[in-house]
Amino acid sequence: MKQHLQPEYHKIIPAESGQKVTLTCRAPNNSKRVKWSRADLRDKYVLLYQDGHLNPDNQHPSFKSRLTLQDRQMKNGDVSLILKDANTADSGTYMCRVFMEETRSWKLLINNYLIVVPPGQKMNIKAESGQNVTLPCQSSNINITGVKWMRSRMEGEYVLSYQNGNFERDNQDRSFKNRVDFLDIQMTDGNMSMIVNDLTPADSGTYMCGVFMEETRSWKYISYVRLSVTDRSGPTGGSVAVIIGVSAVVLVVGFLIYKRKRRSNTHDDPEDEQPLSPQELVGD
Repeated sequence: MKQHLQPEYHKIIPAESGQKVTLTCRAPNNSKRVKWSRADLRDKYVLLYQDGHLNPDNQHPSFKSRLTLQDRQMKNGDVSLILKDANTADSGTYMCRVFMEETRSWKLLINNYLIVVPPGQKMNIKAESGQNVTLPCQSSNINITGVKWMRSRMEGEYVLSYQNGNFERDNQDRSFKNRVDFLDIQMTDGNMSMIVNDLTPADSGTYMCGVFMEETRSWKYISYVRLSVTDRSGPTGGSVAVIIGVSAVVLVVGFLIYKRKRRSNTHDDPEDEQPLSPQELVGD
């Protein structure tokens, strides 16, 4: 029987250049050594913390003076990393590991997928429920072996994933099953855009498009889109019923007021209000 590996815990973090970014990670309370690394940096690490101190020896130079732990005391196992003044070169997969004394090895806790875009280049798309929408993504690399669309706040699941000529269905978020596809399955000229059909307000959120990098055997997210879906304008069936009911009441009340006013007008002449004399009642 074919077995499937459980997806590693991950978080997607979109940002703009110049922002301060928090890469989250939580470790066992007794952890004394924490290492943050990025797949494409090879033997250089992002940050190494051990024995109560930051170790700068093999830190990649681009991160010097821009990184710190959110809590150096690591209370409650918080080993989150704060990155200041983010730039587009910071985009990548950040891995948080802790050293396990029992096994004398590093344990991967979480992958943080960070994508940083220049100010003003984030894409916002607005649509209505029931519509279909295309979320654009373009890669300069036309030899694509893997594409993954993720949405922020989704942990361990994806929107659409394609690798080595096959769609991956096992860990696709249920709400997107049979509703998403690539605009061009051949991905001609690096086009990795995704179509989302039959939108609902629940589809609103931030979507990120990533490509698999063969050199580093890791995912690199290259674009993100903010999608906002609203309900179609127009009353629902229940609203129509209420409107019809209220209109009927207004018509009835209006008719009664009209009748009462007309009856009042017929008695405006004082002569009409004089009682008839006996002679008039008997007649000639």
